[in-house]
Amino acid sequence: MSKTVLGTIFCRGFGGALALGISSTPALAQNNAELYGHLNYGFIVADDGDTTTSEFADNSNAVSRFGVRYSMPVGQGTFKFNFETALGLAGSSDWSQINDPEFLEWERTDIRKVDFSYEGSFGKVYLGQGSMASDGITGSDFSGTDGIATSAVADVGGGFHFSDGMVDGSEPTVKSVFSDFDGGRLGRVRYDTPALANGALTLSAAVGENILAEGVDDTVYDLGLVYNGDAGDIQYSARIGSEWTDFDSGGNANSVFGSVAVLHKPTGLNGKIAAGRRDSDGSAVDSDYLYTKIGKRDFSWFAWGNTHLSADFFWANDSRLGGDDGFAWGLQATQEIDNYNAELYFAYRQYQYEEPGLDYQDIDIFMVAARWNF
Repeated sequence: MSKTVLGTIFCRGFGGALALGISSTPALAQNNAELYGHLNYGFIVADDGDTTTSEFADNSNAVSRFGVRYSMPVGQGTFKFNFETALGLAGSSDWSQINDPEFLEWERTDIRKVDFSYEGSFGKVYLGQGSMASDGITGSDFSGTDGIATSAVADVGGGFHFSDGMVDGSEPTVKSVFSDFDGGRLGRVRYDTPALANGALTLSAAVGENILAEGVDDTVYDLGLVYNGDAGDIQYSARIGSEWTDFDSGGNANSVFGSVAVLHKPTGLNGKIAAGRRDSDGSAVDSDYLYTKIGKRDFSWFAWGNTHLSADFFWANDSRLGGDDGFAWGLQATQEIDNYNAELYFAYRQYQYEEPGLDYQDIDIFMVAARWNF
């Protein structure tokens, strides 16, 4: 599917959405618009074994953003529009020993959502820039620390290079070793089933392309399944997804990934496992990983709000080369500040990587950040 075809679909869909809104004037009195966003900024310190780098940075776990949501009843369903953009601040996954990005540099690729949807008894259809069906599949988490630590461990320090005594930019980066294969946001057509199994189960499917970046014409197809439930004192979430990519240059890749999270509500004890595998056509390297997280939430240590603690671990295999190994572990804390709708984050993580015949030095990263929601 070419960008021209997708562009035609989006334009016609946009026109149809406008027509629905104009033809439903009586419903405008019942419409709903909401402005939202957050600022999520912090300070990062990284030690690659030879040099120490420290910088202020946007928290790439949940970048600072601004958005607007609009909804109105149309026929037997609800029409919705969602625009959302990152602010373009240099993120915690952008910095490195040799890369010093601009403090503020907004680009078209910072647009997260230009999303039209219609929801009814048949389910929900989406059209435009937004989440693919597998976006968030590895994100099941009840720890309360997911604002600073998720299975996407490279969101903090992902741009840093592993050092073998010096860094000139040719060395592997953290983000090239550690990936959770989770789906992303693209220009897409997506369908979600209505809630099944007494509201616990949702199935999704989508097809999309990157319509924001120049020169990227790959077509992506994906599926997602989410099951959320309760069993007495136990709350749980299970998700699984699959993604197929047809590269414009030829060849393809496919990934399967998922996550399971559990919370014991009386004690706040929680845990998570995520895993995935990616096979690339024409490549001898098929990558896989395992991620686990354990924590305890809702400590009432301070009058400001609850405190949440966690530790996590990530094992990566054959990420870049056959026989290579990556390991990361970290400690995290989140402090809620209820009166200001804010959170404080504290995190430490160590990244380790070795290739056959070459063992790089570890990277140690500390980050403190604060998030204010509006």
